[in-house]
Amino acid sequence: MKKNNINTENLNIVQKFVDILNKNNLSELEYESDGIKIRIANKSFKESKVQEKIVEYSEDITINAPTKKDDEPKQFTNQHPGAVNSPMVGTAYSSPEPGKDPFIKLNSSVSKGDTLLIIEAMKVMNTITAHKSGKVVFVGFEDGQPIEFNQLLLIIE
Repeated sequence: MKKNNINTENLNIVQKFVDILNKNNLSELEYESDGIKIRIANKSFKESKVQEKIVEYSEDITINAPTKKDDEPKQFTNQHPGAVNSPMVGTAYSSPEPGKDPFIKLNSSVSKGDTLLIIEAMKVMNTITAHKSGKVVFVGFEDGQPIEFNQLLLIIE
């Protein structure tokens, strides 16, 4: 028995989407099929304190990363001069293929033009390169992690 296009199957789909949203730390998920449109937004995602690997582009966000001096955390934002922010929504990969060594590691040196990571968006692999030479002092993503537009991925100093 249908009532306003909501039935048990649709509720199961919604619950699966909520699970996907929470599991992957997404802020929003939208689905449309057969005249049914579902949009799930995680309001607590926007209101919650920033965790090390989650960054929203619409806010000036600070991420704490330990430094060697006085063990006091250093503050990084996606506005940092050495910030490498995500140019798109997608999935971040730290190596050219599974099982291979990552392109970069924390405290590794990079040269301008070196490959830092790959972002898969709409089944296209997009290579992200270093905009300057320096040392990687912060890595803000994990291999295979979904990322958002303008998310802070790396800091090169």
